[in-house]
Amino acid sequence: MSHASQIDYQFISVECQNICELANEQLCKLDKILENIESGSSQLLNSQTDALKEEILKSKRKIEDNIKSLINKVKKYANSNYRGEYGDDYNLINEARNLKEMSENLINFKVAEMEALLNELMFERINSQRGKSSSKKSNLSSDIQKKIDNMEDVIMKQYVYLAWLNNPECSFEELGNIAEEMKINAEEKHYNSIEKQEIKEIKEELRKQKIEETTIEKIVNKQDTSAKERLQKIRSEANKEIIDEKIRYESVKIIVTAIRKRGFLINKDAIKIDRKNNQVNIVAQKPSGAKAEFKVYLDGKFVYKFDGYEGQACQDDIKPFMNDLKEIYGMKIEKETEIWSNPDKNSTMKYQTINYNKNRG
Repeated sequence: MSHASQIDYQFISVECQNICELANEQLCKLDKILENIESGSSQLLNSQTDALKEEILKSKRKIEDNIKSLINKVKKYANSNYRGEYGDDYNLINEARNLKEMSENLINFKVAEMEALLNELMFERINSQRGKSSSKKSNLSSDIQKKIDNMEDVIMKQYVYLAWLNNPECSFEELGNIAEEMKINAEEKHYNSIEKQEIKEIKEELRKQKIEETTIEKIVNKQDTSAKERLQKIRSEANKEIIDEKIRYESVKIIVTAIRKRGFLINKDAIKIDRKNNQVNIVAQKPSGAKAEFKVYLDGKFVYKFDGYEGQACQDDIKPFMNDLKEIYGMKIEKETEIWSNPDKNSTMKYQTINYNKNRG
């Protein structure tokens, strides 16, 4: 008998933990970035930039605490004794994705805002030293000073002050408009200045995960109108590719472990990556001649084919194998689609439409 099916699945714990791991890696970069900012701009730091730094660190600590809490929640799915329902699984995965997005935004936006602001403060200091600042002959009015002090956005406070330095005759409302434009231009200059290095680092991260070069080039070659938008999309797509590859890697390990428990033999040469079709192929065999083949994809599915059995004997391996995936390794089966079954070895084919897992983001 031969039997082939497609399995659409989710590993709740594996997916959540890999997403959280990536978010933590990004947060670890934050400390180094802030350290470099401080060492390179110590003379420009003031109470406002200190407040911004503390706001960033506070957000970082909150994300880290939420990541720890989430990892504890999903541990039950990785526990071999867990026999409960998966009612909140998508909520947990969405929570992990939100935390990853928050960590991305913290570095890609908040820290970038701070770096762009410090660049503007440096330019203003240079202009002031060269006598180009219009404010040398003017004093900030108490009314405008009070309005600046009452602003909650510490970044915009600094930009409004910078706007006043070169436009001391303007009203507070006019200064606000000038400051907004200054902020946009400063950030775009900053993103343009870091774009090449950021893309280089992203490529290295993708290559570390052995992502295909054509996929890497597709990710990094964006034609968006601004460097900020390009980097945002590149980072988001790169992180998704990295997470998907890590999940597949863990899935392959678990499938190999589970099929070996059924008495199948697998050597390293029987596990091959097919880059052309973007799949991992696994071939396992029993001394009796029974064979199991697997194709593991990136989008939360794998295909199995059991062959070389008499009658319905393959079900004696398939059912325990699938039960182990669910009950021991925490796999949630979204959908099982029979591709074909040939109990009498008549090559009678039974194909069904393949529905991909639409819940993966």
